[in-house]
Amino acid sequence: MSELFTDWIERRDLLDIETVREFSKHNPWRWVAAVLGEWAIIGATMWACNHWRFWWVWVLGAILIGTRQHALGILAHESVHHLVAKSLYWNDVLGNYLAAYPLSYPVQGYRHHHLQHHRLLETPVDPERATIDLYPEEWTYPMARGRFFWLHLRDVLFLYPIPTFSLVKYIWSCPGGRWPHLIRVGLYQAAFLALAIATGHIWTYLLLWTVPLYTVAVMCFRLRTAAEHSGIPGHDQRYALEKVDTLKTTRTTYWSPIAKFLFNPFNMAYHVEHHLYPSVPVFRLKKLHHLLLERNPRFAESVHVADGFQLVAELTR
Repeated sequence: MSELFTDWIERRDLLDIETVREFSKHNPWRWVAAVLGEWAIIGATMWACNHWRFWWVWVLGAILIGTRQHALGILAHESVHHLVAKSLYWNDVLGNYLAAYPLSYPVQGYRHHHLQHHRLLETPVDPERATIDLYPEEWTYPMARGRFFWLHLRDVLFLYPIPTFSLVKYIWSCPGGRWPHLIRVGLYQAAFLALAIATGHIWTYLLLWTVPLYTVAVMCFRLRTAAEHSGIPGHDQRYALEKVDTLKTTRTTYWSPIAKFLFNPFNMAYHVEHHLYPSVPVFRLKKLHHLLLERNPRFAESVHVADGFQLVAELTR
């Protein structure tokens, strides 16, 4: 557990340790409620599409479900940071079976590289450097505005999925071995498929679950990931820092309520705060952000904040 606290221990100059501990308390019921809420939206959308069998209803339904799959990924990310439950066993069980396994990956694999990303943020050995190393034209910002929008449209249309699949190994490097998780994910998807066939809803499974997972959810991930660390003014050379500097390399974004719901739910857009204090559950990041602004003038002067329009301006040219 000590590795999770490294960042905020180094930032005692911004917030006292007692306050951080108060913010870092687990609330598994809040997380479970959020997960069940996302599944309720997914289920209601599938019901609506089968009730009103118009092509445009299914298109809108697939888009909405893809955004909710991305939201489940953010909730799985909470499990990656051991923020769902105090017990590591229940933390991983809940994270896997309610969020990650349905999305076809294990939290253990995601955790292996993601915690290194926190410890090594924007240094030459940050594992997220793989995106730029493998596909520099897709992940180097700012980029031409037309290309920026084309890449997101391309994700939605599933026109060039190779980069997505080649980066999947990032979330499948499980220290204890991947086969147990591969079997569980396979059984999970097989159960979904069997239920769909038995109830006569195979097209619901394929068009409203599988297709959004590899299109719309990928687009949401691309946009959110770019918003977190890319195109920040004054930080022109990615992955070249000798020392982690969260305030220099991370962005907090203010989204409108609709954009937040669709593209960056559960306060993950308060990403500076997440990297400074990764022990704080995502549900408290907005409150933490405002507390830091009130208590620490240096933080208020240094933190990089952008709204949605400013974000696009910084990511494009």
